[in-house]
Amino acid sequence: MDVNQIWTSVLQSMENNINSTVGYKIHVKDAVTPVLFENSVFLIAVPMSINKNMIEFRYKKDIEAALERITGKKINLSVMVSEHTDAEKIIEQKNTPEISSEQFGLDMVNPKYTFENFVIGSSNEYATAAAISATEQPGYIYNPLFLYGNSGLGKTHLMHAMGNRIKENHPDFNIIYVTSEFFTNEFIASLKEFTTAEFRKKYRAADVLLVDDVQFLETKEATQEEFFHTFNDLYSLNKQIVLTSDRKPSDLTVLEERLRTRFSQGLIIDITIPNYETRMAILQKKAEFQNTVISEEVLGYIADRIKSNIRELEGALLKIISMSEMSHREINIELAEEVLKSILPKDGIVKITPDKIMDKVSVYYKITKDDLKGKIKTKNISVPRQVAMYLCKKLTDMNYSMIGNVFGGKDRTTVLHNVNKIEKEMESNEALKSDIKYIIKDLESI
Repeated sequence: MDVNQIWTSVLQSMENNINSTVGYKIHVKDAVTPVLFENSVFLIAVPMSINKNMIEFRYKKDIEAALERITGKKINLSVMVSEHTDAEKIIEQKNTPEISSEQFGLDMVNPKYTFENFVIGSSNEYATAAAISATEQPGYIYNPLFLYGNSGLGKTHLMHAMGNRIKENHPDFNIIYVTSEFFTNEFIASLKEFTTAEFRKKYRAADVLLVDDVQFLETKEATQEEFFHTFNDLYSLNKQIVLTSDRKPSDLTVLEERLRTRFSQGLIIDITIPNYETRMAILQKKAEFQNTVISEEVLGYIADRIKSNIRELEGALLKIISMSEMSHREINIELAEEVLKSILPKDGIVKITPDKIMDKVSVYYKITKDDLKGKIKTKNISVPRQVAMYLCKKLTDMNYSMIGNVFGGKDRTTVLHNVNKIEKEMESNEALKSDIKYIIKDLESI
């Protein structure tokens, strides 16, 4: 049996033995995508960290027992959040066997993301209309299509929805979805293994190329060169190219000018923060999908307090539904307030904290929070660490000693030196200044 057949059998087996049917539906049946079965490890993906936490806390033993019944051998379950597409980091975090790009399926479009389950509002209606139009004649209308905006606003959903719609209309099309980071890692691997011909053949044979988070191509000169030629080959053959980024092409200042020019050849659309009505519609649709009746008062309470990130909005709703089911309590304002305490302070304003700063910096620079707190002094670690310290001094009321304690017990003089270094560097380094500007923008939109 392949991985999908095994997972289907697991679901059939579990449905007869699960007491908590609501939680099972939310966190297992509707959330899980089976990814890989190899060397006694069964890897699954879920869309949100709350799904991962609930599976590991409540359902892991049941799933592993079902896997053992079906396969006849002891299996270890590994759970990943689907937004993370860096295989090396997943391997480090979960101690899974090495996963190749082909096994991992990163070139596949996620069938769960469609236009039908995408909530349209004033913040994204232009982007949605353009995305749908581009699927009608791939490669000829809005090519390339460049979508940009802060994380968690639906760019990736729209990209996958385009892939799924094109696949419906053109089942013979070769559609590849990839993050720019994975493209980079795969290119580096091809250089090491002398397989660049195969790498180029794979990407230049695409009928539709969907590339997520192209801002991470910045500073990677060799990868930019390779992507430039891939882009040109596909564009000249009228193959559809869709790109997403956290900022518009002209603001990708460290990217080569010729790439920024290519990205600007088609249609550029920003996706902005959803308004209250759109946030309410998203929550209503999500509640309906979970077959859960929730009052307008509770939905309004959530929509009023989580404003800038759809992923966090949906995560808060799932957390409330899960808590209701676990504690056998009615979903009301009191429960919503209790659950959201971990997200919102008493005054309802999300404050910028050192932890949030480290989260944003680590994601932006593609390193871990442990790297920021550690002692590694290589440039790819030390600069983000200095940036994080600078932001803690700029955006919080912490003194140098307090910041040093947060960063693994660094002394105040080290913090002072790092903060001063960043301030001085920003006077002449436009790329660094741009990086910090966008991290602050992301933090302020929380």
